[in-house]
Amino acid sequence: MNTRCNVHGVHVTFIDANHCPGAVIIVFEVPSEQGLVRIVHTGDFRASREHVEQILRIVAIDTQKAVLPEHVLSAQATPCVSPTIDYVYLDTTYLQPSYVFPPQTDVVRAVASFCTKVNTDASFLPNFGHKPNPRISPITRWFPSRNPQSVRKRRVLFVVGSYTIGKERLFIEIAQHLGARIYVSPAKRRMLECLGSSQLVQMLAPDMSAQVHVVEMSKVNMKGMAEHLASAQKCGGFSSVVAFSPTGWAHSGMHYGARPEPRGPDPLDPGLADPESHAGFERTVQLLAQAACMHGDSTFTIDNLKPRGSSSTVTIFPVPYSEHSSFAELARFVCSLKATHIIPTVFSSPAINDTAARWLRHWQTINIHFERWARAADANIPPTHHPTLGLRDCKNIV
Repeated sequence: MNTRCNVHGVHVTFIDANHCPGAVIIVFEVPSEQGLVRIVHTGDFRASREHVEQILRIVAIDTQKAVLPEHVLSAQATPCVSPTIDYVYLDTTYLQPSYVFPPQTDVVRAVASFCTKVNTDASFLPNFGHKPNPRISPITRWFPSRNPQSVRKRRVLFVVGSYTIGKERLFIEIAQHLGARIYVSPAKRRMLECLGSSQLVQMLAPDMSAQVHVVEMSKVNMKGMAEHLASAQKCGGFSSVVAFSPTGWAHSGMHYGARPEPRGPDPLDPGLADPESHAGFERTVQLLAQAACMHGDSTFTIDNLKPRGSSSTVTIFPVPYSEHSSFAELARFVCSLKATHIIPTVFSSPAINDTAARWLRHWQTINIHFERWARAADANIPPTHHPTLGLRDCKNIV
């Protein structure tokens, strides 16, 4: 990792993809008769400014020299002049302006804090999201509870949906906040043991008495959770379950990330700005800045949690915990690399594919014209330093 290796004459460097354990971005430097061909394959990734900086550091170092972790992970500024990337194979899972993801760290922190509140206060979950009537609450607060069971502390089971691999940051954080252990299926346990984390292995419990469970994402529904609770009650004594479905798809509908439709055309429509002119370039950069406000860089708190389904014993929350890049993150990543060809690796309907291709061409044009205007102004700075693109200074791109 973070080390240039020679594989049959091709220089290969892996950097962490900020996705699931083991996921990497691969930088290929391929000698050819026309010169060195530089290829970046992101695989599945969650783009960050560190990715851009690390890629630029790698390709700026002559292939006759070593690239070591201290070079890739250096705290020094990225090179002002860097070679062009010939091909970027890009994870375009969420290449639509409607996909809005908050910082992953915000989601993890909010969900873990929510679980702590539910665990320590039995009245928190039943009252969550309900605003008291100011005319009634001053009177009713003096009344004795009609249902003493509702305020008595119960043992709550917390469940996190996962795939074969992924979502580890979320369920580990919940367990650490609760001071609890984690139950997973035998197959999942064997996979987690392969990660080489002794701390994680010590957190794994041998049976379902653990307060945090990890299950297949497909089971996080009302029926599946009711059945899982029935199984866990036998050895854990649980009276209810709170489950989380952590996926980028949770951004839509009535849940987190829903935005009122803008009046008129979307200001991020690539057809609204003409990068061929200086004024068009400035307008395009302005549109990207708007993307940070309208389509990304959002924060996430406990108040953003909205149940997708609930009963007296089961409550399910979708949470926008994404291990893929949001629209705004993809925009910044592409606009910050000098790339000749951007090749999407995720495909959908012909209409969506066409729109995605237009976005990629548009962002490439932004980069080309930024370089042109920067040279004209004799400003020898890479696009990652452009304050309007906001990649270097953005705190919420993680």
